Amino acid sequence: MQRITRITRIPRTTRQALLLVAFAALLVIAGCGGPPTFTGSGAETIEMVTHVVADGESFASIADDYYGTTDAAGFLAEANGVAPGFPLDHGALVDVPVGEEDVARYARRTEAKSRYNRGTEHAAAGELRKATEEFREALRIDPRFVDAGYNLGVVLLMMGEPSAAVAMLDQVLAVRPDDADIVFALGKALYDGGDVAAGLAHFEHALTLESFHEEAMFSRAVALLDEGSIEDGIFALDAYLRRHPSGNWAEVARTRLIELAGEAAVERLRASEGRDVPGEPTTDAVPGTVVPWEAGQP
Repeated sequence: MQRITRITRIPRTTRQALLLVAFAALLVIAGCGGPPTFTGSGAETIEMVTHVVADGESFASIADDYYGTTDAAGFLAEANGVAPGFPLDHGALVDVPVGEEDVARYARRTEAKSRYNRGTEHAAAGELRKATEEFREALRIDPRFVDAGYNLGVVLLMMGEPSAAVAMLDQVLAVRPDDADIVFALGKALYDGGDVAAGLAHFEHALTLESFHEEAMFSRAVALLDEGSIEDGIFALDAYLRRHPSGNWAEVARTRLIELAGEAAVERLRASEGRDVPGEPTTDAVPGTVVPWEAGQP
């Protein structure tokens, strides 16, 4: 399953991305309040089904498909005698305790995924309007399909509809508040809509969730410069280059850094010690992949 993150990219499982930068509007995450009751709570008659693991699946993604929430990953892992982070190989068998509601939910998700996959194919081909139609249909079938809502928001952003993207991504973030990709995407939509301060706040929040998130690091530097915080912007560009010397916007960042500070100043900046670089990551994290700004943008 593919998730369209930022501007182009290829899947990574339940949260896969497609090298695109798309988000489209209008996900009525109906009934997305609290997580639904899932089997194991004593509320349903339990039976066991065997799930065959597909590429990239995890206990979290499987739990989301059957139970409608990744919060059930621990319960599902425990039912299989392992920790929630235990890696699952393609073709492995996972026992899934289910009730009637869970089976019906999984059937809806399976049907919705077929439309979702068509949407990612259209997006990859640049057929953005068709992609939004497929993501909307996936959401109609399964209103709790967060990745479909996320991709819909991204595609809307790619289509130059930041207000619609904000409306969509706001709803998605309410369901997944700790997802750095979603926080970043909402920030990008806000920034594109002209709210630089709100965009910057979201980029910084994304970095608290994923310290080395490439798009958020670069976007933070751009937003700082855009609002006139030149010195902090310079240090943020330097922080980005330290972590992503061959990143998607490395050349753009280097050029901008030299324009702002001059080559000699950049060398002094790199040689200096004792000043913390604003936003410089201090813990390891897996950076995202994709593109919030077109190459050549400051």
